[in-house]
Amino acid sequence: MKKIKDKDLFDLGFAIKKERMRRGLSQEQLAEIACLANLQHISKIENGDVDMRVSTLIKILRALKVKFEDLIEV
Repeated sequence: MKKIKDKDLFDLGFAIKKERMRRGLSQEQLAEIACLANLQHISKIENGDVDMRVSTLIKILRALKVKFEDLIEV
């Protein structure tokens, strides 16, 4: 049975991916700038496959130089 993805996680991941690509960064570059050791974690986040920690989200937001509210519509 296929697991249904959480829409909020999927939307956030898609927004992160879109912003990363807009800035011309690879997943590897984003992981390096955000000081994240695991490149696969970026992929899982962008695909909405993982519920990341707040500390990870903050690192990604800082690396992309973007505010959370710019990524998510309320």
